[in-house]
Amino acid sequence: MPPFAPAECPHCGHRNRYDLAELKKKDGHINKGIVYRSAEQVEEFEVTCDNCGRSFKLSLKGGQHATEK
Repeated sequence: MPPFAPAECPHCGHRNRYDLAELKKKDGHINKGIVYRSAEQVEEFEVTCDNCGRSFKLSLKGGQHATEK
């Protein structure tokens, strides 16, 4: 099963769940660079809420086992 990234929409508060593999291969993602600090990575993606349809940035840190920042 692929890893999923949970995120709460800052506009409506709906809990969304995104497939991390799909976010990484999608052309529309924002990757402002990877910050390496003792094997720690930070990635940003622009995602759309399933409930209200508004976009927001999702920041993930942690390399293979991403967690919500």
